Amino acid sequence: MQGLRTAAGRRYSGLAVLAQSLLASLVLVGAVGSAQYFVSGGAPWFLHQSGDAVDPAEANARAAAFAALKPLPLALVPAAEIATAIDGMGLSTAQKAAMASQFQTAAPGAKAPEVPVSAATPDAKTPDIPAPTAAPAAAPAPSQSTHPNRLAWITLWDTDAEDGDAVRIDSQGYSRMITLTKQPVTFAIPVPLDGVVKVTGIRDGEGGGITVGFASGASRAAFPIMSVGQTLGLNVRLD
Repeated sequence: MQGLRTAAGRRYSGLAVLAQSLLASLVLVGAVGSAQYFVSGGAPWFLHQSGDAVDPAEANARAAAFAALKPLPLALVPAAEIATAIDGMGLSTAQKAAMASQFQTAAPGAKAPEVPVSAATPDAKTPDIPAPTAAPAAAPAPSQSTHPNRLAWITLWDTDAEDGDAVRIDSQGYSRMITLTKQPVTFAIPVPLDGVVKVTGIRDGEGGGITVGFASGASRAAFPIMSVGQTLGLNVRLD
């Protein structure tokens, strides 16, 4: 009889330990769920969705709006702000010096420095010297090519969830990778003489595509939902 009571006691003790372990697990899960509730902005942790979640209809509308965009006016960096702009372009010391020598005299109406042949763009041509009797050529219409060696302000941000999306900007030989956040990031780029700023998807944070907002001064544009490796060109102009 004593042996039976001892065995029953051992079984009861084991069940009590198991019950305590289960209770502790439930308390831990509840604590984690509460933390997730507050971190996710009030949504229950088991319903929280990370990454971008753009509705298909909105994604189609963004793509259509981007395709219909006219060249976006760029906000030029004033001559007095060129040094500050170059400091914020993420360049090395040597690159800053080279950029400063190229752009520091690029005030409106200033004569652009001559470009050495070895540094000319691939489609650049040496102009022919006209014959003395040749009729004077008509003045070219204003375009990007009449505004060489200028800097423009651009701003980038994540239009959806801040989940680590990243893109690369390429313009007139300048390249920079930016991790997008909800807080807009503004920096300068050289004005592209071909009138196109290229944006390439580098990282899709937590899924759902790369969501990019672009601005320059008062101009605004939302890029289509991008994928990693995809490159889109934004047509730009100078007023």
